[in-house]
Amino acid sequence: MAKKQVQEGLIEIRNFNQGGLSSSKWSGLKDSLYKLIGFDPHSLPGILQIEQKLTAETTGTEPTEFCRVAVNSSNGAQYWFSYTSGKIWERPTTGTWRLVHTTTPAAGNAGCLGAAEYQGRIWWFTQSRVHYITVALADDNNWAVDAVEDAGTFGITDASFHPTYETAGQVLYIGDGNRVAQVDGTTFTANALDIKTPLRIKALGGIGTDLLIGTYVADTVTSTEIIRWNTWSVSFTNSDTIPEIGINAFLPADNMVLVQAGNKGNIYFYNGEKLELYKKIPGTYSSTAYGEVYPNSVANKEGQILFGFSNGSGNPADELVYRIARHDRDYPYIMDAPYPISERSGSDFVLTGLEIGAILVVGSDIYVAWKNGATFGVDKSDASTKLDGAYFETRITIVNREEQANFSDALIAYASKPASTDIDFYLDKNYAGYGSALSKVDDTQRYIVRTKDEGTEFSTLQLKVKITTSVNNAPQIESGGVIIR
Repeated sequence: MAKKQVQEGLIEIRNFNQGGLSSSKWSGLKDSLYKLIGFDPHSLPGILQIEQKLTAETTGTEPTEFCRVAVNSSNGAQYWFSYTSGKIWERPTTGTWRLVHTTTPAAGNAGCLGAAEYQGRIWWFTQSRVHYITVALADDNNWAVDAVEDAGTFGITDASFHPTYETAGQVLYIGDGNRVAQVDGTTFTANALDIKTPLRIKALGGIGTDLLIGTYVADTVTSTEIIRWNTWSVSFTNSDTIPEIGINAFLPADNMVLVQAGNKGNIYFYNGEKLELYKKIPGTYSSTAYGEVYPNSVANKEGQILFGFSNGSGNPADELVYRIARHDRDYPYIMDAPYPISERSGSDFVLTGLEIGAILVVGSDIYVAWKNGATFGVDKSDASTKLDGAYFETRITIVNREEQANFSDALIAYASKPASTDIDFYLDKNYAGYGSALSKVDDTQRYIVRTKDEGTEFSTLQLKVKITTSVNNAPQIESGGVIIR
């Protein structure tokens, strides 16, 4: 549904996996939608399905602090690290959470700034110190004895960032201010590479066998660099400067490198030498409305790139887990917004005031750590429950304002609509906001749900379609449309 002059006819809504999220409510690619929250447009081309729900974990002793770092261990458990204190929580294979350890480093802050499983150990990094535990001992709930704290000391002791990345050369690299530290086997080295000051290493990634370094200076400095290092030369291979406030995260894509940079939602493609603007998280950004993707708020699920957008100030964009994906190489990559967190305001999704911390993909399950003010949680995707309340909004249709037009009908054609599920319509006419759900009829012979007895004049029109699910049953949408007279 495009921004265009329309006097009468059918405005089609279809090809959901071709357009994804539009640039704004006024403009976007063909077949794009202004909102596309809680849907799966990829799994079954031609059909818009509902995604599985994220459900808050409530078994045992769940995290009570914000976790921006997590490790999916080869022992079958996941480990979640507090960003503000030394607490470490384990989710063992039983699913019953427990607090296993509280780190007390000999120097520096205790909050965890980076972690990874490497060479049979789980390593974690606080401001000044390096710590580890053997993977084989990590799930016996005896960290007080088995954890080795203060196994190494950083040289710069950056207070905010210790990102990690293991290269194909099987070395674990850790950022520390303007230095790259490393663990090679069991040996920690505090200075494997220096980069120039005042650059600080905020995110790490890779291309081939090379290490990629994403940098940051300060929130007041709109200039940053991506640095490529072959990991053996005494200096880096090349660098590229972009006018952004830091490179925040490397998005784990297959056979391409994407980074989220700055606080205005920009995503860049790296061609091996230069960064090129690729996509933008849709939103209304300004000097007082901004946000970012945290370094560990990224994951890849079966080729789908997942990343969480966190509010910095002013809630410029929906805060939830976004996705960049396509069904296969015959389709374009699109961005959609499949996973709102479990928090609700009444029956509505909470999409503001949020920070999305670490994301883990464990088999077919997705885990998401989040923070809403003083409230913390870790959600898990629920394979037995569809997300209730998923909705999409079209872009705005604009008509000749001297003549106006009449909205006649809105309709959705479906492939299936199980018992106790529903499809509802809402209209925003002339920027007045969405009102109550419109009256509708379900034509079960034609497999169409449509509004009835409308016929109101408008100059601008926007349609919202909201889905009611029943446990793990949900409508499958083929297409839709708005009829203008």
